[in-house]
Amino acid sequence: MNYNTQDPFVEYTTVIRELSSVAAQISRVEETKVTVAAEKHHQLLNECIQEEQALLLKLRGLEQRRIKCQKTLDWEDLTIKQILEKASPTQLETLSPLFQDLEQQLKRLTHSRDAAEKILNVRLRELEIIAMQQQGSAYDSERKAAPAASSAARIHDTYV
Repeated sequence: MNYNTQDPFVEYTTVIRELSSVAAQISRVEETKVTVAAEKHHQLLNECIQEEQALLLKLRGLEQRRIKCQKTLDWEDLTIKQILEKASPTQLETLSPLFQDLEQQLKRLTHSRDAAEKILNVRLRELEIIAMQQQGSAYDSERKAAPAASSAARIHDTYV
């Protein structure tokens, strides 16, 4: 892909398309993380995380290009709505579907990230509980680590 496009508007639309694509790719990785964690295939999480890190770096670079293009187009610090208001009718015709797709991909990404975060937190808690039990500790009623009582003491406390 030629990043030195002569027409700043063409470069800008290319960047927006690429942002949508990368957001979709990150969403797929997040959805894979949900599946992997739900099925307790924790060994596959590392691959997902590495792929996600590479995509986030790409996203950062695209965001820098977007900012540069907006500055060149005299749209610096404008929101999408403001850009659409300022754009010519021809630009509006091109930008409107691009921005709709980007917005849709970002919503999908937000939803995927939330789902992945929830399932990963559940799995982490499960692992913490298992680790504490193996160390002879347990959780108290407030989910704080507490030393586990011996079996005899637990029975004694319960039936006395």
